[in-house]
Amino acid sequence: MAGEDKAVLAKMASMLKSGATMLDKLCPYCGVPLFRLKSGEVLCPKCGQRFVIVASDEEEIRARSALALRSLEQAVVERLELLREELSKALSPSDIYEVGKAVMVLLQILEASYRVKSLAEHQASKS
Repeated sequence: MAGEDKAVLAKMASMLKSGATMLDKLCPYCGVPLFRLKSGEVLCPKCGQRFVIVASDEEEIRARSALALRSLEQAVVERLELLREELSKALSPSDIYEVGKAVMVLLQILEASYRVKSLAEHQASKS
């Protein structure tokens, strides 16, 4: 058995010991069984890819929407961090104003994303 195979088996054993469940589905990238962690995340022990397993087209749309919103929020937060740095260096009122406008736009995007997620969670809890 190759060293890499032993490492994957050791990782799988460790995941099982920590309460993860081995699934009957294989990683589409490397063919190793997927594991559902206690947190609910589905993970490949070999390549580290994370997956969302869905049972219907509607569930897939909800999952993809949630992932898109999470990615959008991450991008907004990254830009806010950059603008925070710019704001701390800004000296002129016009520079401060321009950075402030950009910050406000990003905060509006973030707020809208939170509203959409909240609405989706509310609708999902009704069904």
